[in-house]
Amino acid sequence: MNIALTGSSGSIGSILVNDLKSAGHKIFCISSSHSFHEKNIYTYDEIISRKINFEADLIFHLASINSNLDESQIDEELNLCKSVFKVMEVTGCSNLIFFSSIKVYGENSFEINQFTEDSILEPKSSYGEAKKQCEKLITEMSSILNFNYLILRLPPLLIEHSISSLAKLFFIVKKGIPIPSFKIGDENERSFLSYKLLLSSIKIFLNDKTKINNEIFNLSDERAISTHDLFEKIGIQLNKKPKIIYLPDFIFNQMIKLNRLQLIMCRLFGNFKISSEKFKSTFL
Repeated sequence: MNIALTGSSGSIGSILVNDLKSAGHKIFCISSSHSFHEKNIYTYDEIISRKINFEADLIFHLASINSNLDESQIDEELNLCKSVFKVMEVTGCSNLIFFSSIKVYGENSFEINQFTEDSILEPKSSYGEAKKQCEKLITEMSSILNFNYLILRLPPLLIEHSISSLAKLFFIVKKGIPIPSFKIGDENERSFLSYKLLLSSIKIFLNDKTKINNEIFNLSDERAISTHDLFEKIGIQLNKKPKIIYLPDFIFNQMIKLNRLQLIMCRLFGNFKISSEKFKSTFL
């Protein structure tokens, strides 16, 4: 299969591109900034202007301005989507898989909620808002431009990569740095996604493109885990035992009374749980 992929230098794309090649697919990487024709890396402009000609059966759109984009960059994120539509047109591609984010639902919270695909979208960050607007644009343009789409809302991916959202945690565990923590880290619930599950899910659509059915799905590991479970999982990947030092709860209670520290504590020890039952019941 001929597959076009945006974001091939990102934390997911840089791993995925090699696995897709190993599976026998021909990969065309699309970049905003540079081209390297010997490795099938081309810019949007080269493709859209037809300086480079190829046909694509499927496009994976992983590229993003960055995960910390500000409000002024939301339009840039939408323009990336519009460029992908143009690439689809010139390559004769009618299938798009868009990698969105669970941040369309909001952010970590000290409350325990579980989000499904029918939950209200209330992004608290510009990145989440950008993904929400991209989802809306894709659903609107699919009927106008006559393409099929699948939108996957993903939690953080459990991979070691320098630009991944978990990069600092991997670094701390790898170096054996003691981790000061609190009892709440045994109890909170957060959804993550293993790369193995992501890859096996992608293979479903590579084996049968008719399953790209104009729907939106959450995709995560079946069980949500606590912050300390996360440290343990990272330790297993690195063959390292994380060193967790429990601090008294009264310190935590004092810290969350300060607005700035409350945000940090919520990011580390908050809850963010999604259900991927819809995906499981549909495809697995």
